[in-house]
Order: sequence, then structure tokens, then C-alpha cells
Amino acid sequence: MNVKFTSIAIAAAIAAVLALVYWPAPDGGAPESVASAAPGRSLESYLSIDASVPAAEMPVVVSLAQRLERLGASGRAEDAYAAFNLIDDCIVFQRESRLPGMEFELGREMTAEEKAAQQQLCGGLTQRQREDRLGYLATAAQGGVPGAATLFLSEGPFGDRSALRNRPDDPLVQAWKRQAIAQLTAQADEAELSSVSTLMMAYLRDGEVVRKDASQAYGYLLALRQVYDDILAPGVTNPYQDEYWHWLQAELTPEQQAAASARAQAIVAKWRQHAGRSAHG
Repeated sequence: MNVKFTSIAIAAAIAAVLALVYWPAPDGGAPESVASAAPGRSLESYLSIDASVPAAEMPVVVSLAQRLERLGASGRAEDAYAAFNLIDDCIVFQRESRLPGMEFELGREMTAEEKAAQQQLCGGLTQRQREDRLGYLATAAQGGVPGAATLFLSEGPFGDRSALRNRPDDPLVQAWKRQAIAQLTAQADEAELSSVSTLMMAYLRDGEVVRKDASQAYGYLLALRQVYDDILAPGVTNPYQDEYWHWLQAELTPEQQAAASARAQAIVAKWRQHAGRSAHG
């Protein structure tokens, strides 16, 4: 793989993690419904009932169907995203007998007990639930849940990535592309980092969803550079530092550079507003 795009991919992964860590809930804190749904992503919540606990004190085991019903009934975009993640985790676990993403978060492999609990949770996964998965994601992306717009794009039109190559002129595929980019743009304007990073990469070259737009790409790059300067500890290399990106700036006229800088400044201002930072650092 080209070194340039390897560095882009690494930076995008960092952006996705930082978005989860730093992006605040709309009301400044995790909503109760989301907090209660969050254990759906925690391996500890999947553990079997401890036989040593008296029957009267045993926790109630909540099935996958019950969890999804509760999340779907709330009408919240955040809960739709939690439902998507529950189903997605089960699909991955049934395919790999592990949860790579969760293991990355924990810094270790799943234990036998955790795997047994995950298997118990996912054993009842139905075809209907699999089919509902993308509907939950669409609701989350439309509702502006951080990270959802990027995943919506990565899934491809209606879950079929090949449609972008095989049916590029299909009106449904065209409509899907417009929706995907509109969602990402709206979230990027709100300084949601995974969307900013996704659009920067999308506009770097002609692709199946958008045509190359160096000015757009450079604006998102400048925004990421400044945000990372705020976030990263002293001495940590900013993946968007200047020497890696002179080639992109060189493609722009002075007017385009000014427009890109203005776009970046608006995103950075929004980021600092969300993060409670009134000034650099």
C-alpha cells in the first residue's frame, strides 16, 4: 500500500477513537437510556449468572431480543446505534468466536467465561434481527450519533458495497451516496472527528462515492491538524503535520487555500466549543 495512504488510514483510526473518547453527549452527559444500553458493549455484562448467589438475589438475564426491544422502543438515535452494535457484535462473534474490537479496548483476549456469556447472548440471533441491523444504523446516522455516519458509508448501499461498482447509475445507489455524504458533512460541520477524517480521505482522490476535491480535503486536513494539536500530549507527533501534506496544498490556488482555511477554522471553533476549550491547548 502507498505509504501516503497508509498514514492516512492510521490517522483515521486515531480520529475514530478520539471521537468516541472526546465527543460529548448532546446534553453534556450520557443519557440514562444510553448508559443503560452501554453494557451491551461491555463483556462483563454478558457473564453467566454466578451459581453461588442465592436464587432470590440472582440478576435477571436479559436476552438479546429483550435488549433490542427496549432500545428500539426508546425512539432515541443513540439507542438505535446501541442496537446496531449489539447485532453487529453478535454477527462478528458467531463468525470469529471473539470480539476483536472489544479485545482491543480491553487490551487482552476474551476469557472462556466471557466467550460463553457472549455465546449465550448471541445464540438467539435471528435473521430478522440481522436484517434490522442496517435500519438501526441508518436511524443513528440520520440522528447524528458520532461515528454512525462513517459506518453508514462503510457498509455501502443497503449493505452491498459492490453496488457502488456494479450499479453506479442506479437511482437508489445515487440517492444513497447523496445521503451518505450529506450525513458526513453535517457531522463534520459539528466537528465530529470520524466524519471529518472520513471526508478528508474521500476527497483526496476520485472514488466510488465522490470525485476528488483537493480544496475540500485540505480544509478537513487543516481542521484535523489543529484539533490534534489541542488533543495530543507534548512530544507526540501530529499525524497531520505539514511536511506530509505539502503535495495537497500545492494543488490549490491561494483562493482555494483561503477557503479551506476558513472551513477548517469553523470546524475547530465548533470542536473547542464542544470540548470546553476557549483557546489552543
